Amino acid sequence: MNKFLQTVGLDPLVAFTVVAIDFMLFAPDSTGVGWVISCIVGLLLVLPCTLLQRFSFGDKWPAAFAKGVIVGILTAIPTPLPSVVIFSVGVAGLLSQFNRKQLPPAGK
Repeated sequence: MNKFLQTVGLDPLVAFTVVAIDFMLFAPDSTGVGWVISCIVGLLLVLPCTLLQRFSFGDKWPAAFAKGVIVGILTAIPTPLPSVVIFSVGVAGLLSQFNRKQLPPAGK
């Protein structure tokens, strides 16, 4: 189960940041300009998300880059619906980090 969570999970910091940015981008989208801004912000999020996935979450470079690109594409869609997906994989990443930590035996 932990291998699955590590494979699909996002670092919780990445997930929280992207969900917050996605909601901020969706709020003022009453004109067609939102698509352009969302695409630019989504493109700019690829690099920091990739680096956080690699160095904070411990993914290998191909997996970290793939997750960064997917997050960028989902952020570029100017609706809050992709945030549900990002939040879900953020929860999977959080569960993965909890499973990774070894707790000391009770009574010691």
